[in-house]
Amino acid sequence: MLMFITGGVRSGKSSYAEKRAVEQFHNEKGSLYYLATGLADDNEMKERVKKHQRQRSRISSHWNVIEQSIDVEEHLPSFNQRDVVLIDCLTTLLTNELFKDWRDVPDKWKDPAYVMEIETKLISFINELARGEFTAILVSNEVSHEPISDELTLAYAKLLGTLHQHAVKESVEAIKVEAGIPIVMKGRQ
Repeated sequence: MLMFITGGVRSGKSSYAEKRAVEQFHNEKGSLYYLATGLADDNEMKERVKKHQRQRSRISSHWNVIEQSIDVEEHLPSFNQRDVVLIDCLTTLLTNELFKDWRDVPDKWKDPAYVMEIETKLISFINELARGEFTAILVSNEVSHEPISDELTLAYAKLLGTLHQHAVKESVEAIKVEAGIPIVMKGRQ
């Protein structure tokens, strides 16, 4: 089962996703996983990671945290039927995958074949989440409402939009969080 949760920056989507994951964990009686895709490579991100850690520890002590910024699909075979896996977040995972070689090839994102390779990889990841025996909760950011001023941002937003559409299609539940309020787009009413 796949649940997709999206929202703007600081909308409360991660808090909501964590609460839903813990609820599901209590129902399933398996293990509770947090698959963190962010890289704590600057002070702002280090603070955000600490905030998320404090927040998670307040709602449950059962989190098994896996930190991996690319190739996260390699962990999926290790989860079983009763497990709940929260992936936070698709936006960061896309960034990490798309720009993993940026120092060696700074304009690689301009290559349509490369972009298609990343799109195919992440769509496959979403499919694996949807068809897995475990419960998957995939978090992402809405960026389509932000001003787009350059070619790179436009290419990124288009790719993320494609991934969001696929995630909603494959999910049993899709929720958008605005100002801490979950708005059901698909599924549970």
